[in-house]
Amino acid sequence: MSIYHWLVILLLLLAVFMRGDLKGNKQYIVLAMLLMFCVHSLRDGATIGNDSRTSYRWQYIRMGETEWQDLRGLDDWRDSFTDDTRSNRERNIALPWLMKLVYQLSDGNYQWFLAVVAAIVLSALAITIQRYSPSPVLSILFYLGLLYFVMELSVFKQSIAMSFVLLSFTSIMERRPIRFVILILIGSLFHFPALVFLPAYWIANMKISRDYLLILAGLFIVTYLFRDRLVDLMTDSYDTEIQSVANKRFLANKVIIMLIIIVTALIVRPPDPEDRVYCAILQLLGIAAVIQTFASYNNTFERLADYYFQFAIIFIPMVFERVDTKRAVFSANTLDLVHSYGPFVFGAFAIWRFLNNIVNDWHYYPFRFFWQ
Repeated sequence: MSIYHWLVILLLLLAVFMRGDLKGNKQYIVLAMLLMFCVHSLRDGATIGNDSRTSYRWQYIRMGETEWQDLRGLDDWRDSFTDDTRSNRERNIALPWLMKLVYQLSDGNYQWFLAVVAAIVLSALAITIQRYSPSPVLSILFYLGLLYFVMELSVFKQSIAMSFVLLSFTSIMERRPIRFVILILIGSLFHFPALVFLPAYWIANMKISRDYLLILAGLFIVTYLFRDRLVDLMTDSYDTEIQSVANKRFLANKVIIMLIIIVTALIVRPPDPEDRVYCAILQLLGIAAVIQTFASYNNTFERLADYYFQFAIIFIPMVFERVDTKRAVFSANTLDLVHSYGPFVFGAFAIWRFLNNIVNDWHYYPFRFFWQ
């Protein structure tokens, strides 16, 4: 049995014994994060993960021969770079800085860098789940099922940037625009396209109305008109060329998943203007669905959509949360059935999707620890 199966089993067992479905269950969240941290940081960095075992690993190795003043424009493992390439890499300067710092403190041990990345990403995840999710276990299962844990094992720049985006959500809810902008700017130093989340502050604070629908339509048009420029920006921000036809079936299926979540939410728990967190995330998921529809042009749009769609990990448990609502479509008895079995169905799907994806990808399976 693979380490990934054991990870899911242990997460579920802990949930049973520690009531992982209770909101704010710090003990369960901490232990769950520790399990995922071990899988992330103790894996063999030379074999597990796609980008992490190639571009990030070789860039880290080069830190031994690279001075601090030469970090700007460092072009992963290549021996030379042009002025254009240098300017492109400078947008993501925070990652080389972090690499250089960890390299010096760890005497060049790549496993330490994996651990630092895991600590940053999982800390932000734990804070967000503890603060907002009514069911930590379901949130963590969907962190796996939406394949963000797989991304964490491979794509470090965007994973770290998405962590700062997660942390910025509290600034949206507390109406602190300056703190929100600072967090997004920090994230963009790791991954420049994180700036796509800047409009979220105003979008999330809007009421779901005709104006919101007009914004969605406007975003659709703008994204379509400037899709080539968006692809260029994303290509500049990654260490390799982004494929234009990469796994179109998977990208199309992700749109379907987004729409299923949104439609289920609108039926099971229609938005109430007084429920600010729920309405805010629902609007963010709407933006994610619009951006994702362009993924058939280039899978760069999936990366952009993930900045918004990642909030589904706390939104899905909210859909099945038992709250008093005057806008319910179902009868009370039907709602009881949905609240009882909905999380089970969605959770089972998340487990299946995670395991099916990861054990069929040679970049992650079979799993090896660093000492093997």
